[in-house]
Amino acid sequence: MKTQLESLTEFFSENIPERARQGFDSVIDEMQVVPAAKELGLDQYRQALIRYNALLSWERFPYRLCPPQLLVSLLEVWLDEYGSELMEHVGITDADPQWDVTVEDAETATVVLSVPLVEELVIRRDEKGAIPFRGERWSLVDPEIWTALSAQVYGVDETGAPIGDA
Repeated sequence: MKTQLESLTEFFSENIPERARQGFDSVIDEMQVVPAAKELGLDQYRQALIRYNALLSWERFPYRLCPPQLLVSLLEVWLDEYGSELMEHVGITDADPQWDVTVEDAETATVVLSVPLVEELVIRRDEKGAIPFRGERWSLVDPEIWTALSAQVYGVDETGAPIGDA
């Protein structure tokens, strides 16, 4: 089960030069639980959403060797490709990340990124699970969602059957 923070941390680690990764760290800060219980099917149940700030920091970031704009661009790419639809659901926008850059000397700076993220807290029935819920055992899981890629609709006569608010 990979969290958004783990995904973002991995993405930065894979895409910035080794010298810029030497003082790199990431942690969770200011966690909130947002009620959002929902049956998901496939024996899955979403208990809540977890909203938190991801703090990513680079101590002694070599800003003369690696432009800080690279970090901003990488964050934008990650948000576009890997950001969660849940972020919009809880009101997180592209304007929410906060950057703090403190120049330490002629070669390095401390860079701190605070970006709000959101995760689903989903459990699935599991006889050996660690969570007792509604008289059964459950385990934490990444939600499994099945999506129909195509469909055919058959009408009751030549005019067809109404779909939606017709």
